Amino acid sequence: MDFRNLIYERENSICYLTLNRPEKLNAMNADLLFELREALTTIEADPEIRVVILTGAGRAFSAGFDIQRGPDNPDPQETQPDAWREHLKGHIDTFMMIWNLSKPVIAAVNGYALAGACELVQVCDIKIASERAVLGEPEIRAGVGPPLLITPFSVGMAKAKELLLTGDTIDAHEAARLGMINRVVPHDQLMTECERTARKITRISQVGVKMSKIAVNRALEGMGFLSSIEHNLELMVHFDTSSTPEQEEFNAVRREKGLKAALEWRDARFRDL
Repeated sequence: MDFRNLIYERENSICYLTLNRPEKLNAMNADLLFELREALTTIEADPEIRVVILTGAGRAFSAGFDIQRGPDNPDPQETQPDAWREHLKGHIDTFMMIWNLSKPVIAAVNGYALAGACELVQVCDIKIASERAVLGEPEIRAGVGPPLLITPFSVGMAKAKELLLTGDTIDAHEAARLGMINRVVPHDQLMTECERTARKITRISQVGVKMSKIAVNRALEGMGFLSSIEHNLELMVHFDTSSTPEQEEFNAVRREKGLKAALEWRDARFRDL
């Protein structure tokens, strides 16, 4: 398949999806998310594909959702709540396609996986990270919250609250210790390890793999995962479309000096901590 923002490759029964906006640290814009949905639809319909490996081009898995404003990415403070709800729901629905895909998805976390991308990693079935990976949800520091809220189900309430209340990031080893990812490997062995795991899956009954994925997902859903998404969506609509001093300052710096300066302002306030 020919995409602009996503590389789609297939080798026998393994499909490779690579987020391909390296100049933007693979930030997920509307076009990339559309292409990801198209690719997942194709994968679901192809009986020859049995497992997917998802990674990012360049030095990042993904920096999260693209916050460069434009027609497809409006400023939430300038958007009606109903319109913003649909905007966020599009992000959630894309991630849930991975959750509901009948084939396992392995996240090959090759670098930064921040904000929405941290949630993208967690919604995958198996997560293997390079020793260079950094994960977390720093978007809270600019007054924006996570749309999916899967982190409490991955790492437990105590650590989820710490991460989501501080915006701290963690390295790959800490993410593995917490259960956010499965394991850490040397950077140059990341794809080899992901492919080794994928080949194991291809040698197991496809029906058995599908049923196992459904069973584990249903267990988490029985703990309230789906209802928490619904409740969190309404909270995020209210939070994102409300004006806070942090959001106002971030937006003011972005308007005057650009996005890079705004991100620098966001992070500089925490360097002494």
